[in-house]
Amino acid sequence: MKTLLGSKLRPSVQTDCLRRFVHRFTGEHRPQWTTRPDCKACPVQFADDWDWLAHTRFHVTKTGELDGRFDSCESSPTWPFNPELRKPSAP
Repeated sequence: MKTLLGSKLRPSVQTDCLRRFVHRFTGEHRPQWTTRPDCKACPVQFADDWDWLAHTRFHVTKTGELDGRFDSCESSPTWPFNPELRKPSAP
């Protein structure tokens, strides 16, 4: 199983990622779950969709396409407006 950061994928595959993974919370994309009353203080996880791609790993095939056997990805939020939520970097 191979994973790649979204920023390393071809533009057409990046577009596919944006279309398929609709639960990302960026400055450009606000998913439906963030409109719940109990989520008024939910902080934006990524500055924009490019930031999300740059910090998210996707399962890909040998040819660099999204691997259809997987419906998830792994993100590391950057918390652009809430630096207190960022984990300290490892030495």
